[in-house]
Amino acid sequence: MPANELSREWYETFLDPIPAELTESEVAWIERQAPPGQFPRVLDVCCGPGRHTAALALRGYQVLGVDANGDALARAVLSAPRAAAFRRLDMRSLDSLAESFDLVTNLWHSFGYFDDAGNADVLRQMGARLRVGGRLLIDLYNRDHIATLPLVESYERGGRRVASRRSWDGPRHRVELEYEGGGRDEVEFRLYDPAEFAALARGAGLGPKLACAWFRESLVPSAEHARMQFVLAPEP
Repeated sequence: MPANELSREWYETFLDPIPAELTESEVAWIERQAPPGQFPRVLDVCCGPGRHTAALALRGYQVLGVDANGDALARAVLSAPRAAAFRRLDMRSLDSLAESFDLVTNLWHSFGYFDDAGNADVLRQMGARLRVGGRLLIDLYNRDHIATLPLVESYERGGRRVASRRSWDGPRHRVELEYEGGGRDEVEFRLYDPAEFAALARGAGLGPKLACAWFRESLVPSAEHARMQFVLAPEP
């Protein structure tokens, strides 16, 4: 498949085995940063099969999930509660949405797929969908950590063996995946360290209010931690 067009095997291997307890802990972090009573209307960008969209809706948010992958959206609709709606939309076309939202989420590293100008514009568009006083919550891989991982490895995930090959072109990271029994994926994205992403956010008119790791407010992003989260708000 072309880079970043994820296969059925990818979803079955990496997403389906995620335990409900992990999703609930991530959504609990979102609720702490933006309670539904104050931030009821949510835009979930790159929602995939609706893992977070559905959990947010069950916690009292009104959620619109958008994604470019029609198969993933079809899965999302099947298990969605009433407070969740879905629309097929590329994240580069968020300006086409007429609605504004109290909260925009972009989770499970669904950012950085384009060139630097394209990524900056996606971030701007996410911010532009916020009402005054709204929040953007984004979950990313930390480049400082990913750079420590082996270039070639084999592991088991979701009950199948996966062969992984990584390569770098400056800050751009490419991963080639081959699955036991057949199938492969290629994923390529621009990775950021915490300071770089904070600067990118400010350039998009979004001020960082919190940076943490693994959805724990007290855990500072560092090379020890693969994931980092930012709470961003429009600057005056």
